[in-house]
Amino acid sequence: MLSPRLGVLGLLAISACSPGTPAKSVSLADGQIIATAPSGYCIDDIASQLNSDFAVLAPCASLGEGTPAPDVLGLVTLQVGPAESGAVAQDELALRDFLITDAGASLLSSEGDAAKVTILSTQAFNNQVMVHFEDQGTPPIAGLQDEEWRAFADINGRLVTIAVRGLATAPLRDGPGAGLLKLMLAGVKSVTPDTPQTASDA
Repeated sequence: MLSPRLGVLGLLAISACSPGTPAKSVSLADGQIIATAPSGYCIDDIASQLNSDFAVLAPCASLGEGTPAPDVLGLVTLQVGPAESGAVAQDELALRDFLITDAGASLLSSEGDAAKVTILSTQAFNNQVMVHFEDQGTPPIAGLQDEEWRAFADINGRLVTIAVRGLATAPLRDGPGAGLLKLMLAGVKSVTPDTPQTASDA
């Protein structure tokens, strides 16, 4: 019988097997942004849609890499918006306040239904907005928990949205969930001429 931890890893693996060694970083937005995974996490190159600047990150151990699982098991999604889509830095407090309205809750909801969303906490600082909420709608990926930690930030003039969830069978709590979100956010950088080109588009 599989241990609960191994069972969690199996459920987190969106693809049965990613060919080769999964990448630890990825280049997005025509090379203008690089996203580096937190320790123990890798890019799921099959579930990701890099042509649409959308990346999925999961524990490397769930993607076929023979490494120990990270202490915090979750699934991370990253979406980079089009050029000049960034607006958080213009008024981060306005975005934070918007998210607690019905219109904001509809934006957060997987089904666009504000009635299914409960805002648990919000933060606005350093041109970033973070929100922790519960969504009773259908999860964006089957098997994920109802609670989500989401961040919005402007990077290289583009709106970057990062979301973290755990599994319904092994849900994340606020400390680990928020911690994983912050680690992921810290790993997303604007590419400048001096930025090392280590990301893989594979």
